[in-house]
Amino acid sequence: MKTRILALAMIMGLTGQVASAGQCGFAYCWGAVAIGQGGVWGWAHSHYSEQSAINALQNECGGNCDNLHTFYNSCGAIAEGSSGNWGFGEGATRAHAEYTAKAYCATYGGGCEIRAWACSP
Repeated sequence: MKTRILALAMIMGLTGQVASAGQCGFAYCWGAVAIGQGGVWGWAHSHYSEQSAINALQNECGGNCDNLHTFYNSCGAIAEGSSGNWGFGEGATRAHAEYTAKAYCATYGGGCEIRAWACSP
């Protein structure tokens, strides 16, 4: 019993929350967002593995997305600015992920707009 409590305390300390199965039915519900040259963008959510999310995303982008970011059990967003600047954000909600993506994008230039977002809670 003492070992279980210690293991739970370690999990909570590393992640800030108790690890649990994601709402999509997998322990880790993977998602991905990306943009690429020529205005291509894509998103994927609720995948059982990071590679599965990447494959689905690249399929949607026709293999042309080069600024790709993955996340699990959360939301992700990617913003692109008017001069090619971009930023990625991750958070517990879509709004938080979008806010963070726009903020990072804005540190490199203006005109930042969300191009893709997805949630895999």
